[in-house]
Amino acid sequence: MDFFASQDRAKRQTLLLLSLYLLAIVAIVVSIYALTMVAVTFSDVDVRPRSVEAPWESAPFWDPLIFLWVAIGTLLVIGAGSGYRILELRGDGGRVARLLGGTPVVPSSDDPAARRLINVVEEMSIASGMPVPEMYVLEQETGINAFAAGTSPENAAVAVTRGALETLSRDELQGVIAHEFSHILNGDMRLNTRLMGLLNGILIIHLIGMVILRGLFVSRRGMRVAPRSGGRGRGDAGILVIAVVAIGLTVIGYLGVVFARLIQSAVSRQREYLADAAAVQYTRNPEGISGALKKIGGLIFKGQVRSAHAVEAGHFFFANAMSNSAANLFATHPPLPQRIRRIDPSFDGKFPLVKSSLATGTILPDIRANPEAVRPMGGRSVLPGMPAIPVRLDLLLASIGTLGDSHRQRAATLLREIPDAVRNAAHETLGAKAVIYLLLLSREEKFRERQLALLKEKADPRVLDELEKLLPPMENLPPDVRLPLLDISIPALRELSPEQYDHFKSVVSDLIQADEQLSLFEFCLEKILFRRLDIHFSREEKRIAQLHSFHAVADEIALLLSALAHAGEKDTAKAFRAAIARLPMLAEHAGLVPESDCTPEAIGEALDRLDRISPPMKKRFLQGASLCVASDGKIAVEEGELLRTFAECLGCPMPPILGGEEKNTPKTVPA
Repeated sequence: MDFFASQDRAKRQTLLLLSLYLLAIVAIVVSIYALTMVAVTFSDVDVRPRSVEAPWESAPFWDPLIFLWVAIGTLLVIGAGSGYRILELRGDGGRVARLLGGTPVVPSSDDPAARRLINVVEEMSIASGMPVPEMYVLEQETGINAFAAGTSPENAAVAVTRGALETLSRDELQGVIAHEFSHILNGDMRLNTRLMGLLNGILIIHLIGMVILRGLFVSRRGMRVAPRSGGRGRGDAGILVIAVVAIGLTVIGYLGVVFARLIQSAVSRQREYLADAAAVQYTRNPEGISGALKKIGGLIFKGQVRSAHAVEAGHFFFANAMSNSAANLFATHPPLPQRIRRIDPSFDGKFPLVKSSLATGTILPDIRANPEAVRPMGGRSVLPGMPAIPVRLDLLLASIGTLGDSHRQRAATLLREIPDAVRNAAHETLGAKAVIYLLLLSREEKFRERQLALLKEKADPRVLDELEKLLPPMENLPPDVRLPLLDISIPALRELSPEQYDHFKSVVSDLIQADEQLSLFEFCLEKILFRRLDIHFSREEKRIAQLHSFHAVADEIALLLSALAHAGEKDTAKAFRAAIARLPMLAEHAGLVPESDCTPEAIGEALDRLDRISPPMKKRFLQGASLCVASDGKIAVEEGELLRTFAECLGCPMPPILGGEEKNTPKTVPA
């Protein structure tokens, strides 16, 4: 599955969603205008001449001024409702999880089921090259369900119900998490978040009608308006008109919500089939996700989520979150038997009776035995009736934004290569800080002493204790596990307070500068670490104008490709020519930049500007970058880390590079 094609598809779906949403708003405005004209016509207020016998005959139904005010008022109400919810959810997938009652999973949790979840999510994150997302558990939900939320991989969150955590086996849980990672990588999360906000705007009209009706009911219970002699009281007539308007708003709002639910269902269902297929491709284990779906069908609670916000967030979930899915027209998910048969054609449609471990008080054997277990999966790669998801292992670019089984197996191997003491420490805030500091320690004695002195002066004494414990097991850490170790440290570092983060950031910068040179790894670590954490602590999503011309970024592309060409021990000019061949429009305008000009500051600024180009342009650039590092037929660990850093800074997660090797002499970029 092409990452860039998926991003384009997500954009097209967003445009379709907005078009349908605008149609719904037009229908609502027209309906409210009609309701307003009926209220004006039948009210006791003499706004215009009318016949007593048939008031509508002499009253023109079209009034541009009234229509204008109705349209403005309706748009303001819907816009405010949608804008409020979109802003509420913007830039942080954890907000959706918390809105639905999610409890954050502490990275150092000693709950065996939570430890297993952390293990599975870390493996998937490293295999896909994306940041480890925040993890949540919906503790009060006994059904089997899960979802991913956020607007980008950098601010994503993954949540599972307690029922899923306790009832699913590790294979089944892995299938569910792989399904959610597909939504993250394919850009579905951003669409889901926007859809939730738009649905809330239409729902406001319905709620306004309900509030007015409730207010009338309360007021009528408290007092009575005496009618005038010989006719109906003006108070009663006015209340009747208000009641009619309130009922009309309630009905119009409800019909608007129904239309929005239709949009929600249409957008969601096909993506579920694709995510199921992706989960099989990622794990090579169809029994995992099919087993989870069968357990949902056989559980009395199924995938039910009892949160008050489950309806508006229904399209987020792995399975139908509503207690009643009889109305297939509004179902956000395909029927379970259809989903299962696409994975397991032999399924007979009968669901085995499943008892939740929450009810029985038992713990699944694979949780009790070893919650940390990371084991390879096997199975079929292509299944009848399912869309194929090709993974071109011979091309680096083909791995961007995908999660192939080979990369997942590689991720499992990398996790096993990290010493247990180091991995456990990376799950705790103090230990994670110590891990990052140790990754930056120089191998040269004079610089290391300077860095250690700096740490004694600036670091928390408790962090120094962790440093002392972790130094021996990290001395001979394989170079290709350094970035994975950074990945699994990120969730614990998110637990820092803003003040603690500012101090941590300062110490990291000082450590990097203390050895008077900037290695490629130091550059990569600093760029990835601060990019991922800055997004978390700022809680803001940057809006930047997109660039659509390669000539607008010719200098930046030449600089970045030159930096990659200089990074490896190969024919630099040949590597640059191989890269620029993918960008022929720049061949005459972009030349090899001297190594002395490829400074960290220049590279950082170039990456920031290049992040503004469109997905197809990013694809062309990364094709050239991939050819650059592979021009000599082999990729060093540090070259691969630099390429992956470039891809990450462009919002294109790249899995670990298979078959890399380390050069004998570490390269540096000019400090």
